[in-house]
Amino acid sequence: MNALLTHYLQTDNDLLGELETLIADNRIAVGKAAVLELARRQPIIVAIDTLENYAVTDDGMMRATAALIQCGSEFNREFARKGIHLKILAMAEIFPYLKEEIVLNTLKFVRNEVHLHWRPKDLMRLISWRLYHYLKATGRLSPLSSQIDWDSHSDVLKKMWHPYFGENLRNSHDLVELTFPYVLRHTQMRPRQLIVLCNAIAHRALREETFPCFKPESIVSAVHEGENRLAEEVLNSYSSVYPKVGRIVEALSGLPNLFKGNELDKRARLTASEWIPGEYSSFGFRQLVAELGIVGRVRRVNEQAGFVEADFEYSQEDRLPLMVTDYCVIHPMFYRKLNVAVNRPLRVYPFPDHEEFRELDYVPVG
Repeated sequence: MNALLTHYLQTDNDLLGELETLIADNRIAVGKAAVLELARRQPIIVAIDTLENYAVTDDGMMRATAALIQCGSEFNREFARKGIHLKILAMAEIFPYLKEEIVLNTLKFVRNEVHLHWRPKDLMRLISWRLYHYLKATGRLSPLSSQIDWDSHSDVLKKMWHPYFGENLRNSHDLVELTFPYVLRHTQMRPRQLIVLCNAIAHRALREETFPCFKPESIVSAVHEGENRLAEEVLNSYSSVYPKVGRIVEALSGLPNLFKGNELDKRARLTASEWIPGEYSSFGFRQLVAELGIVGRVRRVNEQAGFVEADFEYSQEDRLPLMVTDYCVIHPMFYRKLNVAVNRPLRVYPFPDHEEFRELDYVPVG
């Protein structure tokens, strides 16, 4: 080990010896004992956050990340019962690769995994809490918003969302829908995405001198402007996973908002030259667009009410296979980026089929 460290780091120092000396230092032993004594009375959680960008083609990085997961598993086996818990956070973009190809013995080392999926009520509270404190600090808070039960989704919606965002609006395709589901469906259920859109709405209201109240047409225009930034952010986060990902997904440009899965294979052929040699396949293209949350699989179409319910991979714990016989939709967040042709008057709701999403009650009001 010492020879390897010296060779690859190109140093004459005895790095392994220095590391062993540091670990053997009596102060380290005293510190460990103090932490264990504290953890005996009050459990401690140590969280290791993710990198901003992973390269799944970088074998060294992927193996190091897998080693970290395995190390965390071994650490918890020894110290969790003593009150010290180590949590490893991994990006959803690379976790399937780690499980399928890199981590050795997943049953042993990937245990009790938790998928951090945000619920509508959590996102509602998050954005409303931020707006509440800003308006309170600036003296613009409506008397209706002074007493809010933050544990009640309906109370937050009634007293904090509706007074400022309104109850419903008419979208850019002249379809009526509720405001919160409208804004939320233009995100992939990530807090920062909702914050970006709501900030864009607030900036437009400031320009139009209506803040803190947001006109329906202002909300629609701001979301239309902001969704392109969100789409580009998603593509950027996958740039190391799929080189030239921006060029590859351009093949989806001009697709209708509802289409048959076999259309993906036709578009896939247009991207063959953009892939790393030997990496292209129609299956790989379908996996890419599902993994990025661009294309989802239709669960239910209600032509009379004018909406489509669809499943997207980012809200699931496993991969979302897109078969040639499936009916598919483009995520609303990518409509502007991909110039989607809305040739059918349908709202796409990319919410999971889960009881916690039923509280959205997103069936259009008119």
